[in-house]
Amino acid sequence: MSPARRVAAIMQPTYLPYLGYFHLIAASDVFVFLDDVQFARRSWQSRNRILGAGGEVMLTVPVQKHDRDTPICEIEISEAEPWRDKHLASIRHAYAKRPAFAEGMAFLEATLATRGRLADLNRAIVEGAARKLGLTTEFVNAGDLACRGHRSDHLLAICQTVGATDYLSPMGSHDYMEDDGVFAAADFPVAFQGFVEVPYPQGREPFTPYMAFVDALMNLGWSGLRGLIEQMAARA
Repeated sequence: MSPARRVAAIMQPTYLPYLGYFHLIAASDVFVFLDDVQFARRSWQSRNRILGAGGEVMLTVPVQKHDRDTPICEIEISEAEPWRDKHLASIRHAYAKRPAFAEGMAFLEATLATRGRLADLNRAIVEGAARKLGLTTEFVNAGDLACRGHRSDHLLAICQTVGATDYLSPMGSHDYMEDDGVFAAADFPVAFQGFVEVPYPQGREPFTPYMAFVDALMNLGWSGLRGLIEQMAARA
């Protein structure tokens, strides 16, 4: 009898990620937050976009000063300004008239209360949303695994440590993984995520893709968002 297949996906912890992030989670058995790599300012690790009345609005979580090579898992949120109130006010202004505003806002008010480290905030949002969507994927922090190596070597070590049989990678990693050749040399199966966003009602035309998942949540609610991700999975 062949061993059960166990698919791993690995991504940096993202603030209010876009729908493709949850599409990746839904397609994996274990999802690893890649929080043991260097933090990058002005990245999706600490910011994302919502759709306001005048177009895209960027929401950014302020962080404390740190050394350039500080890993994501050690980045502390700055509480020098009331950024949560500002984010919630921007979200309220953008979506107060959308169909599922009440349930979406209740979730955000609860999860954005997370304090301390940026990675903890992002995980609370992502894992909380995943459970609301009925996803049973196991979540792991790379920083808890103490895996060595760089780039593809590091990813392979993570996959092996969590007992994965297959790796599901975001398409953006395709070129450097092909160049590294690490997974091929180890004969470790790799598939690349095929994600195509499906338009949903935003209350305006034309459709604006790749917004934070909050946009779809406010328009569809948890039930509708679950159906949308299932629809995207069927098209992948």
